[in-house]
Amino acid sequence: MKRVTKLALLACVGLSVAAAPRPALADKISERLDALERENAALRARLNRLETSKDTSKETSKETFGETARTARHQPRPADSTSGTVLVPVPRSAGQDSMAADLGYVGARRASAPRFEISGTASFLQPGAGNLEYGTLTNPLPVVTPHWRNQSLKPNFTPSFSFGARYIGDESKDIQLNWTHLRNTATDSFFASPTEMVGPPYLIGPESALYKNGSGSVKTAFDVVNLDAGYTFCADCSFQMRAFGGVSAARISQNLSGLFASPGGDASSGYTVNSLFTGAGPRVGIKGQFGIGDFQFIGEMAGAVLIGSAQSGMDFTTLSPAFGLSSQSISSPNATRVVPSIDGKLASAYTFAPTAYGLFKVEAGYKAAVYFDAVNSYALTQVPTSLTLPPIGIYLATQQHLQSNFTNHGPYVTASWAFY
Repeated sequence: MKRVTKLALLACVGLSVAAAPRPALADKISERLDALERENAALRARLNRLETSKDTSKETSKETFGETARTARHQPRPADSTSGTVLVPVPRSAGQDSMAADLGYVGARRASAPRFEISGTASFLQPGAGNLEYGTLTNPLPVVTPHWRNQSLKPNFTPSFSFGARYIGDESKDIQLNWTHLRNTATDSFFASPTEMVGPPYLIGPESALYKNGSGSVKTAFDVVNLDAGYTFCADCSFQMRAFGGVSAARISQNLSGLFASPGGDASSGYTVNSLFTGAGPRVGIKGQFGIGDFQFIGEMAGAVLIGSAQSGMDFTTLSPAFGLSSQSISSPNATRVVPSIDGKLASAYTFAPTAYGLFKVEAGYKAAVYFDAVNSYALTQVPTSLTLPPIGIYLATQQHLQSNFTNHGPYVTASWAFY
């Protein structure tokens, strides 16, 4: 009994001791929970502020970018600078239109660095000269009032090409080289009625009575190389003016021939005039262009004075049933000749959006050139009547050495690529 009583007393003492600190422990736990709740509330408030700030920043960035894009579309393209290291694509402007300026907004560092441009041109050019009348159709009846109708060759537009290379030192200074190549052949023929006759312009008397068929041809070869250095004024403006000067070299060749024969071909008379001019000299000009967005409208005019050598000659062939084929010729010594020239063009161009590889541009227009007194020919002014019909040759009394202008004109398309 005493043992049970002792155990009960010990249990009561233990419970009393255990129950004594519970209120203090509960207070400590409550305080800790309150502190954790305050920390959570502070973290939630901070997170809300961060999310609000992020949303506001996005809206501001969108508005700023939109305003910048709208402003850039109506502002001139920024000029070249010497800072920057990467390509920065920005909206195209309506102001810039030169090749240097077009490259200016691709990237600051590359825009200010020297660069190259290559170009190729496909054109349809029509050559011309003042000596293309090759034969005469004669109506001798009535004898007292004959009529003469000269026949002329008309060269057609023919494909030709040009190649160019350009070094752009900066947005204003450049050096360019161009080569244009043209080859053309034109032919024609005419026939006489039984009461008519044909012949060369210098032989339209009784000697050509048997000639009923006439034909002619002209072969033209033209090459010109232009090297010039230019300076573009107001390179970052809508309207630009490029003044340039350099040298030009040209080679102009012409072979004009006519052949006149009887219906059976047993009698004929023909000739060939050979002309060649090769020269070089100074060339100056000016080019203006106005840009509207990605389009440019271009006008260019240049003049040159070429000093070089002129060669000329004339060959004759006569076929006679009685004496066969005979050959004759007229030749002149090479002469130094001064040939002025003028060339110009009107065109429009479109510049495509630049890439990391460069800038592509297409230009289409019409160009023309004239070389004064570049073609040599002969006019036989007095040819006495042959004692033999049909004639066995040409009997020359007087002649004139003539010069004619050489021209070429036609549409063209140029594609150019500027790269770094």
